[in-house]
Amino acid sequence: MTKLPFVVAPKSKTKIVQVGNEEVGLLEIEKRGYLTVAEKSFVDSVMQNSDGIASLVRLASVIGRKRKISTEKAYSLLISVIDGTGSTGACNAIADEYGAEIAEIQSQMAESIQRKLIAVTTILIQTRINSEWTIEDTMQLQPGLLEEFGRFYDSEEQKVDFEETKRDPIDEAADIVGK
Repeated sequence: MTKLPFVVAPKSKTKIVQVGNEEVGLLEIEKRGYLTVAEKSFVDSVMQNSDGIASLVRLASVIGRKRKISTEKAYSLLISVIDGTGSTGACNAIADEYGAEIAEIQSQMAESIQRKLIAVTTILIQTRINSEWTIEDTMQLQPGLLEEFGRFYDSEEQKVDFEETKRDPIDEAADIVGK
């Protein structure tokens, strides 16, 4: 890679962290504190056709017009219905009237989350562990490992520390003493 002639180079705070756990496998990966343009672009391009949020906003707009409330208020009510925290009369009425649409949106969002986890895992392994890795390789992994890569990706995107999965102190001690 060609280097830029920085007057002041960016501070490099890379370190190796472990992703995963003993059930799904434990990998080491470089924590850079940011996502590269390639990593972010790849995930964004995969997520570009995700319709869950757009469908949610469209439904909130319909509900808002019908009930003569703001789209924001309708969106908030929808979220309450979806996450199960809404028990008001309005939430119950929306759940009854728009149950099929809400179920379809939940399905779209679940698919979108899964698609993002596949993209995140693939690009992180390709750019930080093994450049030969493919999406087909990712499809062979355990779902729990994809979730761990998702947590790691989110920490890089938010530029926060990655909380590694804590190991059992007995197992950690056994590794140290070589048993």
